[in-house]
Amino acid sequence: MTGLLCPLCDSPLGERGRSLVCGEGHSYDIAASGYCNLLRPGKLRNRVSGDDREMVSARKRFLAAGYYEPVLLYIAGEISRRMQAGLLIDAGCGEGYYTNGIACEVPGIGILGVDVSKYAADAASKGAARAGVSDRVRYIAASASELPVADGAASAVASLFAPCSYGEFARVTEDGGYLIIGSAGERHLYEMKEILYGGENVRLNVPIDHPALAEPFGYSVMSRENVAFTAEIAGRGHIAALFSMTPYRWRTSREGAERLLSLDALTVTVDVDVTVLKLKK
Repeated sequence: MTGLLCPLCDSPLGERGRSLVCGEGHSYDIAASGYCNLLRPGKLRNRVSGDDREMVSARKRFLAAGYYEPVLLYIAGEISRRMQAGLLIDAGCGEGYYTNGIACEVPGIGILGVDVSKYAADAASKGAARAGVSDRVRYIAASASELPVADGAASAVASLFAPCSYGEFARVTEDGGYLIIGSAGERHLYEMKEILYGGENVRLNVPIDHPALAEPFGYSVMSRENVAFTAEIAGRGHIAALFSMTPYRWRTSREGAERLLSLDALTVTVDVDVTVLKLKK
């Protein structure tokens, strides 16, 4: 896959055996699963970055059950309508559910999945092999706010339930390329919040105004759509997995978490805003 840069010197990287190597001789091993760690030196040193093994495993269990499949299929359709070739960067790809799913649905494109967690990148690479898309999908551990990717290398960037670095995304995207964003809508997981907070002080989410934030970097809005449906979460294991992959894991009292985790079933609203923007440099 072309377009990758050395995190030490920003020189182009090329594949040599089981390594990525730049012209200055800096080398980065490709793991057995297929991912490569390209985190810039000095970043997130001496601590675990991104999701740990437990969080990655929880996300994998929950998403593999298909609860969010309508979201995946909708986003894949939006991408398919706008690109049939070229490179898509999935920035903040997690364990690769959406990345590998998009690769299956849009077979003409190459995809670079980027996540700051090496555990997520490793799990995503293994998922690509199981899905039979390893020839078109590569994963790296790197920061989405400092992508080791050449200017204009991508035809599109996807940011799905992840922070957006609009300026960095614009840098790596070609003129006329796209930014596809999936983010929580007003009522996303509202019923789960009611249980966590005991029905008190439960507020609707405030959707992010991505067009306003992206406009200074040359983006203009192409479409803003909402994907909403009801999901029946079956079993305490899946409920616990859903809880662990949300920010509420860190914001909830012990009592609230116990109320949720004691349930055998949970009905929630999945409410996702999908924004597509086009870049004009």
